Parts: sequence; structure tokens; C-alpha cells
Amino acid sequence: MLPLVVALVLKHSQSADMETLRSVALDVASKSCVLAGGVIPGSGTNSTGTALHIPGGTQNYYPAFWIRDAAMMLGDDFVPPSEIQGWVKLVASVQPGEAGLSFSHGLKVPAFSIPDHITLQGAACWYPGAYADQGVGDFGFLPPSDDAFYFVQMVEEAVRKGGSPMLLKQKLQAGWGAESLIEICQRAFDSVAVDPGSQLVSCSADKGKGRVDWGFCDSITKTGLCLMPSLLRWQAARRLEGLLKLTGDKAAARKMTQLARRIQQSVSSVFYHPFPSDEAILLSATGVGFKADVWASAFAVWLGILPKDKETKVARNLLTLVRSGSIVRQGQVRHIPDVGAWGGNWEQAKSAPGTYQNGGYWATPTGWLVSAIHKVDPVSASNLLHEYVEYLRQNRSAGAPFEWINPDRGLQANANYGSSAVLVYISLKQAGL
Repeated sequence: MLPLVVALVLKHSQSADMETLRSVALDVASKSCVLAGGVIPGSGTNSTGTALHIPGGTQNYYPAFWIRDAAMMLGDDFVPPSEIQGWVKLVASVQPGEAGLSFSHGLKVPAFSIPDHITLQGAACWYPGAYADQGVGDFGFLPPSDDAFYFVQMVEEAVRKGGSPMLLKQKLQAGWGAESLIEICQRAFDSVAVDPGSQLVSCSADKGKGRVDWGFCDSITKTGLCLMPSLLRWQAARRLEGLLKLTGDKAAARKMTQLARRIQQSVSSVFYHPFPSDEAILLSATGVGFKADVWASAFAVWLGILPKDKETKVARNLLTLVRSGSIVRQGQVRHIPDVGAWGGNWEQAKSAPGTYQNGGYWATPTGWLVSAIHKVDPVSASNLLHEYVEYLRQNRSAGAPFEWINPDRGLQANANYGSSAVLVYISLKQAGL
């Protein structure tokens, strides 16, 4: 336990940092909003009928509605309830039916999938990098594994903010007909391929069947059982459990409870890798991508999915990595450690070493990481948060927060990026910090 004086100083410092972080998050969220009828030069008018929060305040950088990025802005009061309900209806409207979709170059969209992003004109884009054309499979032949789970988050937030579970029984116009929102949710949840035994998300290594495991690794190839989408699936299963209870479907809710329990057991047994030092890390994938996943390890600790003894060992290792300087620059975080048997660079990546998702430093997971190391060293956690907030204070006028940076190479990309502020604040607040 910390001495009282130290605890009080930490509390005061964290309070001031959180106040600054919230102020930046509010500004970035506001800059990221495209009102119905609003225009992004070069990308046209928002004709979806609802306001949209796109990935960041530099609106022409990613001029569309990304499901995961929008979901990362939920959990506080950055987005009004009416807008969230508009998102849900928009996403549901492009969900395909039983036959799925097929495009040229062997691209396949499984039944009831959720797209990667949607244009301002309401057209579904199923793959990273796609707009008018769906691409040639450079970013997978199936859509990314994570968006269905972020859609469940949107629905949960729409119900929570709207104040009525009746929304779940409301019939919406999906791409396959009018159906209740809870059914649309369940179908989306089941659209992602999993290993039947472990119930973990699986990314095929077969030619023409691969997919991105989740959007913040869309330039990285992974195969086998994959950690981050499996964590998101567990989280979505818990959310669906609660939503099904609200509808009165106790039997379906119990099935979700059992499924979540199975995923939880599998995460702990499949991805957990202990070290002799009484520390541990979670590995990103069982095939290609067999690396120490810093982001997902921090997210797993933040979620509370691991047994307490394993959680503590993972948190200790994350603290060791922070102290060694191998994962953090200016409060922002690499996907994998910069050195070591489980780090360096990804085996297969479209992004060059030291850039983007292959060695760039991101704030998106900073809140998760602060929360994780807080469990074993509150002072180091407070210092990490302060390091990032000081970076924001010193670089806000230049456009911080960016999507990613690499100060070792003088690189920074995409100013006023949403998850670099909003998600950081929300994840810390939800963790009670």
C-alpha cells in the first residue's frame, strides 16, 4: 500500500491529467463529427441521414464511417444517444443475408457480416483500403474479424443511452429484410469464423481465405487462433448476455454465459506464455504473428479476463517492458516489443519497420496499458499517463494527438486522431483511474 502522502500526490496529478485528457478528447470528438448533410471536400456529402463520427478531426484522411473507430468513442458522453441509434440503423441496413456477398478477385463476405467502414453516401466497404472498389485481397479475402463485435458495443450503448430495452425488439431494415435488432446482433456475432473447440477467433492460412484479425493490425498478416478478436468476442458475448436478459430470453442469455466462459478459459490456456522471471505475456496468434502482443495483453488485463495470478504476471511483464524503454515513446505504445525473441518486427507486414503498425507508437492502447501496470505499480502507471498528457500539452497546437508517431525517426501521421484521445480517456475512466 502506498504511503498516504504519495497517494494524495498521485491522485492530484492524475486528476489534473485526466482533466486535460478529457478536454482534448472533447475537442477531437467534436472535430471528428460530420453532421447529416455535412460535406468532406473531395469525399462528398453525408447523405446517410445521421450524423457520423469518423476516425479523426483531419476528416479527409479517413473520409468514411469506421465501425470500430466510432465504437471507441462510446462509453461516456462524447456522442449523443440519437446519433448512436442512427449508427445502429445505418450499419444494420448494409448487413447481408444468408447468401453473403461475392466480389471479383475471390473476395467473399460471409452471411450477416458487418463491414469495415461505410461511405458518407451509405455504401458498405468490406475491406481496409476499400472505397468505390473492394480491392484485390491485399487486406484479406474475408472482412476483418472485429467489426461485428464493435457493432454489438454500439447496440449496447444505444440501449443504455436510450433508456429502453424495447429498441432490441424493434424491427430494423437490414440488407436481408426487416428483423429485430437483437436478431441482427446475434447474427452478426455468429458471422465470424471460430475454432469449434476453443471458441477462439480463427484466421485461415489457406490461400484466398485469409482475413485481418482486427483493424489496428490491418497491414499485418496473422494466421491460426488470434488473440485480440477473441478478447473482443468475449467482451461482445458478455454484452449480448446482458442484452438478451433485457429481452427476456433467459435461455439464449445462459448460452452466451457459457460461451463467454469457454472463450475465457481458452484465452488463458492458448495465448498465455510465462517467463522464468514470474512474468508472462500473451501471444498475438498461434500461426503467423506468433509475437508478444503488448496491446492485447494490456487490453486483456483491462478487461479482467485472466485469472488473477496470470493477470498479475502479465501486468508485471508490461511494467518491465515500459521500464526498459522497449514499448513506449512519449506515452505511446508499439504493438510488440522492439527487441527480443517475441518482438522486433512482425513476420509479414505491409508497413515498413518502424512505421504504422510495424513499429510506430500509438496512443490508442495507452489507457489500457496505464490501467494494466497500475495493478502492480500505481506510481509507474501515473508517470506513464503524465508522460502522455505532457506530450499532448506540448504538441496540441501542432495537431497532437496523432494516429501514430515514431520520434526516433521524426515521424507523425494524421492529426487529431479520435482513439488517441477519446478511447484513452474512456478506458481510464472505466478502470476507475
